[in-house]
Amino acid sequence: MNAPRHTPAPDGATATTTARKLRMRYVGIGLWMAFTWCGEGNAPAWEHALRTLVILLILPPLLLRANRHLTHKLYESARPGRIIAQLITARIAAVTIAFGAGFLLGHLLDPQAARSPVLPALGFLLLLASIPAQIRHAHRTRTATTHPATQPALSAPRLIATKLTLITTALLAQLLLTPYLPDATFAVAAALFLTTATLGPKAHHRFLLTDPAPTNEQAAHAPT
Repeated sequence: MNAPRHTPAPDGATATTTARKLRMRYVGIGLWMAFTWCGEGNAPAWEHALRTLVILLILPPLLLRANRHLTHKLYESARPGRIIAQLITARIAAVTIAFGAGFLLGHLLDPQAARSPVLPALGFLLLLASIPAQIRHAHRTRTATTHPATQPALSAPRLIATKLTLITTALLAQLLLTPYLPDATFAVAAALFLTTATLGPKAHHRFLLTDPAPTNEQAAHAPT
């Protein structure tokens, strides 16, 4: 196990870097939500909403649990290579399961619809292209001065509730816009992206759990 590390006092540069990373994270989340909403092309608005709902009900819990568990192991492991591989594999599996479920749902709702494989293939290629960045981030996490368990954790229920609100609003907006706007799907997707990228960083603290998650050692010794 790594030796205890001491946390230095945060400075202005660190705070700026953290804020920039947070903004980029929500830009990525906004792109993901817009991409998901556009996935079925000209499908009815309720199909967009239902498929997106299924994906977000599956993806955040899987990703957050895998990230929390494996990031703790990564920080404490003397040989991180295998843990990093497990972490990346778990992320790819979670995304594949969630989007696979969304694709299957779309097929069940409308079996006769012609679906282009371009968007799913592009999404999977982008996911694979992110592997080098994930490896770099994992190594930076390992060399951080604070254990991940000492930091507030994201709450899947709070994230899901917020996304439910966004999807409900997007559904109502598309229903209202469709008679007047031929490309209502893409307009709503753009609005989802802008809303998430703009308001996400400001509301981020509301998604955090006040009590940090326990380390693997603490969990192993917890009473049952």
